[in-house]
Amino acid sequence: MDKWTELRTAYKLAKLGTLSATAQEIGIHRSTVMRHINVLEESLGVVLFQRNDKGYIPTEAGLEVMRLGAVTDSHFSQLSSRLQSKEQNLQGNLTITSVGEMVDLLMPLIRQYQAQHPGMLVNLIGDLRNFNLEYGEADIAIRVGEKPTTPDNIVLPFFTTEFVFYAHKSYIEEYGLPDKSNLQEHRFLALGDRPLHFGWNEWIYNHIHDQNIVLTASSQQILNQAMLSGCGIGAMPRILAEKFEDIIEIPTPENWQISTWILVHRDMFNMPKIREFLSILKLWRK
Repeated sequence: MDKWTELRTAYKLAKLGTLSATAQEIGIHRSTVMRHINVLEESLGVVLFQRNDKGYIPTEAGLEVMRLGAVTDSHFSQLSSRLQSKEQNLQGNLTITSVGEMVDLLMPLIRQYQAQHPGMLVNLIGDLRNFNLEYGEADIAIRVGEKPTTPDNIVLPFFTTEFVFYAHKSYIEEYGLPDKSNLQEHRFLALGDRPLHFGWNEWIYNHIHDQNIVLTASSQQILNQAMLSGCGIGAMPRILAEKFEDIIEIPTPENWQISTWILVHRDMFNMPKIREFLSILKLWRK
């Protein structure tokens, strides 16, 4: 029986005794209270109230409804308190989806977030696929490329960075320092997939001979590790490359600027757990 609204009305009427008080308490019209009671009595097949000039007196069946309503009302109140406590103390899960290129950059920010809110479990999904925020697949999305235009999401600018070719010192010692005259003779690392917004990756496929593309990978993290191991020349965001001392910038034939964006569904934007993480991202941008 799907009669939660009518049960709540009957509980309030049994507790308060009059249509007017019940209607005022719930915020509905007197006639709506009467209709709820009639529907519930018809559905249950019993009389719930004795009507008289003083109001509505619950029958034995009405007292059962009143007891059930009291327990349910108490459970909802406890649930509300628990949920509000979790919101205030930030306990629960935060799911972030991001392309793999951003993972190394996001890790210190996640660490800061959890240091401030140790009750939060962060689920980080590194994937090229666009997860649907409107279906709850993620709370926050970090995306790259053109500004997203999904109507139900709030889109905030994160940062813009330049992708540049780098090689580790161990690669330079073995194969020499590349320059514009011999760049195409060197060993390159590339993504196996070819996302259109990664211009540097397309440049490799369009300008480097197949035999000189020595390693392909499914994620930027793997390419970064391959480059840091001296396997070949790889592209890396300049903002990330500043963390490594033993890599050398290789002359970049073109300028590849990548914009990143923060997406949050508009219905979730003001949730404390999301606002707190956004505040950390905002401070980092400064």
